[in-house]
Amino acid sequence: MTDNGADRGMRSNSPQEILYGFSRKIGRHVHFRPYSLKLDEAVVAFTFDDFPVSCYQNAAPALEDAGMRGTFYLASGLMGRYENGQLIVDEAMVRDLSDKGHEIGGHTHDHVNVQRTPLSDLKEDVRRNDRIISEIVGHSKPVSFAYPFGMISVMSKLTLMNRYPVLRGIKVGTNHGIIDLAHLQAQELYDCSQDSGSIDAMLDDAQRRKGWLIFYTHDVRPDPTNIGCTPRFFSEVVEKVRKRGMKVETVIDTVNRLGIA
Repeated sequence: MTDNGADRGMRSNSPQEILYGFSRKIGRHVHFRPYSLKLDEAVVAFTFDDFPVSCYQNAAPALEDAGMRGTFYLASGLMGRYENGQLIVDEAMVRDLSDKGHEIGGHTHDHVNVQRTPLSDLKEDVRRNDRIISEIVGHSKPVSFAYPFGMISVMSKLTLMNRYPVLRGIKVGTNHGIIDLAHLQAQELYDCSQDSGSIDAMLDDAQRRKGWLIFYTHDVRPDPTNIGCTPRFFSEVVEKVRKRGMKVETVIDTVNRLGIA
């Protein structure tokens, strides 16, 4: 479910695939909504895509115990179903997280690849997702959005950036200097690709740059998939952030504090 994996599965030399690849590269690397980020100190966000029950059971309590809150990107059509072998949360869990101060963000309703979905269908899909989330949490539609699979294109980015103030991708990096609010950079939190040393390096870099470091993962369970992490590793990262005294905010809280409309 990562961007690289999706790319590998779609590669071909057909003109259509070449156009898809070109559009994807422009969407990832060209700033469509540039913003000069100026923070007094580094900010960390913990975000979750899809999101499986294991995030509700293991990640949310770890954050709450540390006085932190996270951003959970929901594809409402997946609720109560299995995605990538993981049981996805139900409405009661989503409502409980929101009531506890966590952010529920948008992730499309049917967990679609936005690059390959006709724009009319994409618009209807995200409207449906926003409406369902609003009905569950009892307030206005989501403010932030995460691209499913990390996939992106010029037209989908233009379409979605007019609906959400900020959108998160999976392009690696810490947000600092001139950033793209339509494609925020992020760092994966996976057991298979990160360790204690790499996390320390990311946190050092974020503090030095006074940047916005956004972590993302999927499942958080003892036997994680290759796009998830163990509760032990997740708690270790939370503790590293806590010991450093770093500010932790949901994406919407950072957006509101910066006055981004």
